[in-house]
Amino acid sequence: MAVPIFITAASVSAELHQAMTEARGLALTAKNARAVAVRAGSKTVGFRAITDFIEELASAIITQSRVINHHAEKLSNQAVVAWQAENAITFFREVEREKPEHLASIQPRIRECDQNLASLDHELQIGLRDLIGQIDESNKHIRTANLIATSSHVEAATAGDFREQLEVIADNIRKTADRIASHLHRANSLLSQNHRERKIAC
Repeated sequence: MAVPIFITAASVSAELHQAMTEARGLALTAKNARAVAVRAGSKTVGFRAITDFIEELASAIITQSRVINHHAEKLSNQAVVAWQAENAITFFREVEREKPEHLASIQPRIRECDQNLASLDHELQIGLRDLIGQIDESNKHIRTANLIATSSHVEAATAGDFREQLEVIADNIRKTADRIASHLHRANSLLSQNHRERKIAC
């Protein structure tokens, strides 16, 4: 039996909340990097340009996470309506079995509930695919973060006395990106599993 989508959506939102928290930490890392680059002067001209990319990346991840959360909330609300429709159908089926003399009066309601549920299931399938696509888009930002971390290490190598500080910042970028990637991977796994289970159930 598929895990109810509203439970999956809540779990996805929790993972994305953690991803946003990490992204805010990435923005703070960018500010620290900028401060070090200013102190280092001409030795870190390249690194100062990288800090702009780090800040833009952190902002993009936060924005993307908010968009995904909005989709997850919408999906959760749709799932609750679908769950209510399923319960109504179950109730009507019980009446149909136990009191067949009332079948004629409830048959139109059963058909209506069946149609509503089919429509809701279709919307939920689309919603799941949309969420998976949004998370895939966020993963592109993570790949960019890893490229930035690599570039940061290269620039740090020429920073003289500031090399160690900048290497720590570059390591923080990579570690933060890895933690965000883990949250996105778990969110994606939850959605993909629910999507597969619903397709099998249909």
